[in-house]
Amino acid sequence: MKYSMVMIMNRAWQLRKSKGYTMTTALRLAWAEAKGKKVYTFHLENAKAAIRTYLLNLAQSITDIHQQHKYDILHAALLVPCDADGLAVMEGKTVGLCKYACRNI
Repeated sequence: MKYSMVMIMNRAWQLRKSKGYTMTTALRLAWAEAKGKKVYTFHLENAKAAIRTYLLNLAQSITDIHQQHKYDILHAALLVPCDADGLAVMEGKTVGLCKYACRNI
């Protein structure tokens, strides 16, 4: 499948100007839009300590596959690369779990 590089770069610059994202984050979002994927940005740097604390509590109480899956997703979210502003581009379920983990501490 061919993608219009001009359209992707224009969209990345629009995101950079309107939202204040770094160019790296803006390009990731623009590419995801072009491919039809649903991705979100999340301030992961600010939430990493809260997610780690939640993971420690969750690791002690894993009783079923659902909790193990939640643990695996949150652990993978800690490894997602962040840009200089602490923004990470992730899929929707991961963002939702990160927000849930930060609230429940």
